[in-house]
Amino acid sequence: MTHTHHRRLLRQAAVLSAGLVAGFGWFGPASAAGTTVKGTVNLPAELRTGRVFFGHWRVENTNVAIQHANPRGGTVVFLVGPPIQAVPPKNVSVEISGLQATPATVVVSEGTVVEFKNSDKVSHDLSTPSLSQIMPPERLSAGTVRKQRFSAPGEYLVRCTEYPHIVVSVIVTNSPLFSVTDEKGAFKINDVPEGHATLKVWSGGRWVKEAEVDVPARGLDLTVKVPSASGAVEPAEPTAEPAKENAE
Repeated sequence: MTHTHHRRLLRQAAVLSAGLVAGFGWFGPASAAGTTVKGTVNLPAELRTGRVFFGHWRVENTNVAIQHANPRGGTVVFLVGPPIQAVPPKNVSVEISGLQATPATVVVSEGTVVEFKNSDKVSHDLSTPSLSQIMPPERLSAGTVRKQRFSAPGEYLVRCTEYPHIVVSVIVTNSPLFSVTDEKGAFKINDVPEGHATLKVWSGGRWVKEAEVDVPARGLDLTVKVPSASGAVEPAEPTAEPAKENAE
């Protein structure tokens, strides 16, 4: 066999291998063919505070440095409907410090273990009250860590019995089509397939917005306006504009 013929066979094998991999959508052009959906989420005043519960509490016989609520990380934009390649589980951590949880919302895939670290000087009784079989009440002493696996898709609110303003949203989905907003409400979702999708916004421990969108090849730049107070999800069609679209 000549060197030229050998090199030709290697090139053919490489092309065939790339075609098989791309066909399964794991790597290559099939996974990079999507477009970008970006924009800004405008929240009403009650959601910009970063606080789910307003109240007063008293800590006996100890000193606790109480941090201000941080709204960053508590709002997430999702696109539901397009075909996706499932994301493998990757463990994440939530720290409770100054009677606040950071981050306030985590998005994980099925089978992920979430580590809750108590950096406070007081204990916290953590559970998912509405689904006690998922995460039963358990006291997390100061300086300790509780590990909890979330195996089924859905939304879970992890609460502290004694300090009800501490709420951690755990959203379980195998989709990579989501983005955590920054402090200005900006979001960006890459590799979105063209076609119809449902845009959903999670903030303050609940779904606060839903809108139907059509994703073109050029992508979308959206302004998403979340209605105030009622908490109801209101589906709506985005209104197209020359440079930007509104999801109202």
